[in-house]
Amino acid sequence: MTTMLIEDSNPQAKQFVKYSHTLPSVPTVNEPAMSFAQAAKECNAISVDEFIDELKECVRQRYRNAKS
Repeated sequence: MTTMLIEDSNPQAKQFVKYSHTLPSVPTVNEPAMSFAQAAKECNAISVDEFIDELKECVRQRYRNAKS
């Protein structure tokens, strides 16, 4: 199975999407678009600052005994 995301903002893309609906082997699923905030909440996203802090801590832990 292959998943395609098609931005149908131009005529060629709209025509392709319309054509794809006629093919028996191409099921289509129209899911409502989520806002960025909803998508971030759903995947338990963290802020960039929090990510960088965690990354720095991981690096510190890994190389805490390294000699300079």
